[in-house]
Amino acid sequence: MSNRQAANMILSRTRRNQIYLPYAKKKPYFEAIAHGDPEAVSRLAEKNRGYTDSLADKCASQEEAIEKMRYGSVGAANELCLVAIQSGLLDMVAYDLRDEMIERLDDAGTEMRSLEEYYDLVHDLASEYALRMSYVIREKKYSPRLVRMMTYIKEHLGEKIELAEIAEHVNVSRTYASAIFKEELGITISEFILRERMYEAKRMLRETDLPVAEISSRLAFCSQSYFTKRFTETEGMTPLEYRRHQE
Repeated sequence: MSNRQAANMILSRTRRNQIYLPYAKKKPYFEAIAHGDPEAVSRLAEKNRGYTDSLADKCASQEEAIEKMRYGSVGAANELCLVAIQSGLLDMVAYDLRDEMIERLDDAGTEMRSLEEYYDLVHDLASEYALRMSYVIREKKYSPRLVRMMTYIKEHLGEKIELAEIAEHVNVSRTYASAIFKEELGITISEFILRERMYEAKRMLRETDLPVAEISSRLAFCSQSYFTKRFTETEGMTPLEYRRHQE
């Protein structure tokens, strides 16, 4: 059987069994990207994880399900890319992210065998688009000085961040830098730094196998116990509990 015949057979069976993610399921992802909300993408990823089982049940074989998932992943990458562009992300950035994912699909070849791996890859892309859109939204909403300070903080999460350095970065006094954060964000600089470190810590817990101690060190917490304490206060569970919850 030729590749074209095999593809036509899969497409025919797909139409017959309606093996696809309906628009009603896709729409929340599109909205999460448009709103710059990577956390929403993570919740959706967990909520819809049963899709892989449903796909496997409707296909004649595991091989067919994986092939269908591979085609679907490329289609999803294109859809997410267009949504990000329509929402305001630069074309070049959006297309580069899409192409990186498709390259990962191509590089994986026969090594990527599970439906779950494809599923996670698509959600990683959606989360990245949402994260990039959050920066776009902030730049439109906030003053240039605040955006520059937020960007500086994000780029130095792995270091000890001093208020004096943040203020110097935008050529204002420490008092004025603090006032800008409080006025525009409603939180202090310290609260913002902690929030961003928690975002990054959750990403590492979801996407890597790094030990909690290593994550704590990479994000410049003074100790693992302090990191665990602040994470638990923020998320209502320990870092390890959070990681297990994402599995």
